[in-house]
Amino acid sequence: MYIDITLKVTPKMIQEANGNEKKTFTGHLGTHFDVMNKEFPLDYIKRDMIIFDVSYIRDEIDINDINLGLVRENIFVAFYTGFMDELGYGTKRYFKEHPQLSYELIDALLDKHISYEL
Repeated sequence: MYIDITLKVTPKMIQEANGNEKKTFTGHLGTHFDVMNKEFPLDYIKRDMIIFDVSYIRDEIDINDINLGLVRENIFVAFYTGFMDELGYGTKRYFKEHPQLSYELIDALLDKHISYEL
């Protein structure tokens, strides 16, 4: 099954974001791929995936907040925070107060050799 996790960025969202984050003026909105003068086949991003619901966390997402035993090598790991649903994309709080992964959790995920893009 394919799950589309894209977000349509509306002009209103762009306007809100431009007032709250400097990088948006250069087109850096949301999670995105920078592809210039190259082809980017969608097959490159087909991955097995697990989504952890961490919507009850509003600060740091720690290693004890997920079941690390469910994470396999080469799997794409996503975290549902519900933050955007609660605050809206591009608001001042969206850029300043969003939940973040702890360094310990990041290291544990990397040790599991998850699928990620740099």
